[in-house]
Amino acid sequence: MSKFRESLNVFESKDAARHASTLFRESFGSDFPVPCAYRILDTMVQPEDWRQYVAIYTWPDGTEECIGFCNWIKYKEVYLEGGLAVRKSFYRRLDKETYADCSGRGGIAQIIMETAATELTDCVAWFGYCGDAKALRVDLRVGYEQLDHPYLIVKWMQPLDEATRKKWIDDVLRIGPF
Repeated sequence: MSKFRESLNVFESKDAARHASTLFRESFGSDFPVPCAYRILDTMVQPEDWRQYVAIYTWPDGTEECIGFCNWIKYKEVYLEGGLAVRKSFYRRLDKETYADCSGRGGIAQIIMETAATELTDCVAWFGYCGDAKALRVDLRVGYEQLDHPYLIVKWMQPLDEATRKKWIDDVLRIGPF
C-alpha cells in the first residue's frame, strides 16, 4: 500500500462539523451545514437523511488534518450532493511522490465521491449543481452527466427509462440550487 493511501482516511461522519467546519468556512465563507430537519418542497428531510463525508490526512509527523468534505441529503429516492470542499493548500504541501499518487487517484474530491458511491447506493440518482470547470471535470470522471439545464448534473445509480429520468430531473429542478 502506498504512503498516500495509508495516510488518507475518507469516511462518513455523524459529527462532520467537528472535523470540517473550519474547512467549510474557508471554502464557502458560511457556517457548516449541520444536519437538521427541514422541508424540501413537499418532503420533510430529517437529520438522519444527511450523509456527510470527510477526508482526514495524517502527515508524516502524525498531525491529522481535515482536507476534504462533502454533503449528501437524501430527498425521496435521490441524493442531493453539495458543499464539496478540498483544502486549497493541501496539494502544494505534498512531496512529489505523494502528490503523484494522489493525482493518479484523481485527487481528494474524486476519492471522496468514489468512497461515498460505494456506500450511498440506496437511491436512483445523485444530483448536484456545478458551475466550476475544474470541479465539473472531476464530476464527469466519477460518472456525473451534464444536463440541458445550467449547472445541474446527475449520476444515475440505477437504470431508468427516459420518462422516469425526466420526472426526477423536473422534480430536482423545482428545488432550485442546493
